[in-house]
Amino acid sequence: MNKVLSQLDELLFSSVTGVSVVSVEVTDTVVRVAARTTEQQATCPACGCWSSRIHGSYLRFPRDLPAADKFVVVSLGVRRFVCAEESCSRRTFAEQVPGLTRRFGRRTERLRSTLVSVGLALAGRGRLRSARQPQHSVLVDVETHRPIDLLPDREADTLAAWLAKRPGIEIICRDRAPFFTEGATRRAPQALQIADRWHLWHNLGEAAEKCVYQHRGCLRPAPPTGAGQQEAAEPTGLSPWPTGHRFAERTRAKHATIHALLAAGHSKRSIARQLGMGQSTVLRFARAATHEALFTGQWQNRRTVLRGSPRPVGPRPPTARTVTRWILTHPDALQEPDQIQLKTVLATCPELDVLAGHVRSFARMLTQLEGHRLPEWIEAASTANLPGLQSFARHLERDLDAVTAGLSQQWNSGVVEGHVNRIKMLKRQMFGRAGFELPRESYWRNRTSPLHKKWTRAPGDLGRLPPPGTSAAPGRDRHH
Repeated sequence: MNKVLSQLDELLFSSVTGVSVVSVEVTDTVVRVAARTTEQQATCPACGCWSSRIHGSYLRFPRDLPAADKFVVVSLGVRRFVCAEESCSRRTFAEQVPGLTRRFGRRTERLRSTLVSVGLALAGRGRLRSARQPQHSVLVDVETHRPIDLLPDREADTLAAWLAKRPGIEIICRDRAPFFTEGATRRAPQALQIADRWHLWHNLGEAAEKCVYQHRGCLRPAPPTGAGQQEAAEPTGLSPWPTGHRFAERTRAKHATIHALLAAGHSKRSIARQLGMGQSTVLRFARAATHEALFTGQWQNRRTVLRGSPRPVGPRPPTARTVTRWILTHPDALQEPDQIQLKTVLATCPELDVLAGHVRSFARMLTQLEGHRLPEWIEAASTANLPGLQSFARHLERDLDAVTAGLSQQWNSGVVEGHVNRIKMLKRQMFGRAGFELPRESYWRNRTSPLHKKWTRAPGDLGRLPPPGTSAAPGRDRHH
């Protein structure tokens, strides 16, 4: 039997030392290998000192490389050692088998290295395939809601070349992507560029959430004044534990008893046997000159809450996203409890009150098409002590003409989103492997919907242009 186990050691753990096979169980789908460590001592990962004092043992079940199309699970018995270095931050530590296990690892090292190699090989090919699939841009007539063309990428040169062949475009609705701005300015300088209002409101919401998160401390309710006065009136002694605390009193009593027995000539082993305590605990109490030295750890110099003591009960404070939603919602559309909580938050934090005023002013401009007030709003937002709102205002200044037109004209690129979702669906049906031509052809064949009347095109024609005076709106295809 010993000869068989030694052969199993060489077969299963030939490159690993300090492991011995105990038994092997084979089922229809799993091979279970029971093993144990054989080293007499281990190294502490914190201080590097060797220790042979065993604290306990337990089982680990790391997955290993498969064998004969079956899963292999190692039932490894490991031990936990006590660090002999008194100044070390770790009292106990678990042994690790070099080349087989690591801390918190659920797989053996050889299985982990194999999976890493496979992942690197496949991930590189997948990344290359993703790089070959650029994001597309769909062009839609905002008057008829009909698609005009599908561009193969999101480059300014591609959009400029497409616009150069269509000089009759007068209005371009777009988002604030830089390549849209550059391509439209280069080849369609006569067209009026209009920034999409939905993206403006969405960007304002993100800036508002950043501001609310920076002042999240104002969302917590203030503690009652009576509780603060009571805490201030309590005397603070030299001991980190208050008088009357059960743990402190028990520790003081044990420390006095152990030192009294030591003074009477009893040994530490005799004291442990008499008091029913472990020798390590008796040794720790014996080394402490005073009972104050035992009050160390995470609770030192912190106020201790006794078990069963009453705690203040109240509603949970709202999150930053919840407060942002309240600020972005019209006051008449908020429910009464939300209105009350929002008023409380704004009364507590003056900065959030200023933020709510700027958001409502921008909402009024957006809904009532008062774009002429945008420079005044940008100036007011730039002077506010709100970094997120100031950054949003600076970005508006970079595209001021298009944003002003978006807040003044009735046109917007909302009609593009439905076509974007339709193209995404076609790509998902091909599991990301579709190129540019296949989604384009499928899109043109299946573009008939209740909003679009069926129309034909000549062979080789890339799309029917809108009549003179109409406008095209380049949209976005945010391919995942």
